[in-house]
Amino acid sequence: MKFPLNTLLAAAIGALAIIIAVGTGIALATRHTPGANLRKEDPTPQERAATRRNPSTTAFTELGQLRTATAPDQDDRRTVIIITPWLEYTNTDAAFYEELHTKLRSVRAVITGYFSAYTKEQLLAQSELAIKRTLLARINELLVLGSISALYFNDYQFLE
Repeated sequence: MKFPLNTLLAAAIGALAIIIAVGTGIALATRHTPGANLRKEDPTPQERAATRRNPSTTAFTELGQLRTATAPDQDDRRTVIIITPWLEYTNTDAAFYEELHTKLRSVRAVITGYFSAYTKEQLLAQSELAIKRTLLARINELLVLGSISALYFNDYQFLE
């Protein structure tokens, strides 16, 4: 018995539609949604300024985009990470801003040094909040005239 080509193609399309429907049903039933593991974006300095409760705080955005390689994993592979951090601090006087500007290289070194000390898997296993707290404490150890109240990342991405 010979099947015409149109019948065979219709059967293949029907089987594919059933597979897609079953896969979608399983994904919805298990609450597995695409992009569920993506990080939630931090606010930009402008967005943060619009929602800031304390009007005396301001953003220090001069760190720029930082690139560094993670520590080598068990296969001796490093992953490049791109971070664009910005800091929030109480705008009390110009001297603290000047200290931040003077210690710009040191602050960048603290951030890149932290990310280069861990593998990609170790960084992904940590919460972003824990990373920010650690970096915030290390940055504040450098500063004498004031302290940073928050650290945000505009970019936080691994390049494969």
